[in-house]
Amino acid sequence: MEGYIRLHRKIIDNPIFRKPLVNHLFVYCLLRANHTSSKMVFNCREVDVERGSFICGRKKFAEKTGESEQNVRSALLTLQNLGMIEISTTKSTSKYSYINVCNYNDYQFNGDEGNQETNLIATSKQPGSNQQATTDKNVLNILNDNTVKNNPPKSPQGELVIPEWLDAKVWNDFLEHRKTNKKKMTTRAMELMIKKLDKTRSDGHNPNALLEESICNGWQGIVVPDKPKSIPRQKQNREVTEPAFSPGTIHIFKVELANMNAEAAEKLWEEKPKSFREHPRLLQIYNNKLKEREGMAQ
Repeated sequence: MEGYIRLHRKIIDNPIFRKPLVNHLFVYCLLRANHTSSKMVFNCREVDVERGSFICGRKKFAEKTGESEQNVRSALLTLQNLGMIEISTTKSTSKYSYINVCNYNDYQFNGDEGNQETNLIATSKQPGSNQQATTDKNVLNILNDNTVKNNPPKSPQGELVIPEWLDAKVWNDFLEHRKTNKKKMTTRAMELMIKKLDKTRSDGHNPNALLEESICNGWQGIVVPDKPKSIPRQKQNREVTEPAFSPGTIHIFKVELANMNAEAAEKLWEEKPKSFREHPRLLQIYNNKLKEREGMAQ
């Protein structure tokens, strides 16, 4: 790649200046952006790339910048949220992203580019004591406020860093969903939403799945499902309490036994549930009935 770019001094006041990763990738975007519209061939297809735009795959982006793909994805999303780049949803494909540097023409204008070489030559021939001052004034005019003829974009008031556990594409789709429904989120609203998503994550939910569900259902926020009520585990070696039988139940059984012989009592006893047959009082009544049969036999 040949040539140079203009870098405005206002970048110092931008929050990304204190974020080396994001600042690094923004400068790379400036370096990669086309200074003139052109056509290129990608996967046997002709692609129109406008001035101030470029196409690049995430893997290639990571390779060129020396960053991980996750860091590249997060940094690009941050730049997009700050209004410094746009990632086209219509021109991007599964193979690459079509990225446009916002307000490119405001800073990378074509005027007076021919004077650059002349200024460089003139400056190099001046005495050393005057050379640095002239360089700052003329050669590096690209950094001076007076070289920006159009109104520069406003510096963002804050920066939003996307956590690693949040899928950048899902988050971007959610923001686009809100924007489409004329409910564009402010930076503060996005901070609160990420904080809420982080809480759901600590509660065992999948924040990316919650966002996708919101998009699918046309919701403006997220709906967190209720936690299933946990059933307390019984303590080991816990005493098994006897099933509660009312006095009426015992009386009914006594009446039934009184009106039947021992054989019928045995049959009735076998039909009763185990909890019934293991009850001490009922078991005593049954045994007494059997003893009555044995006494009659004697």
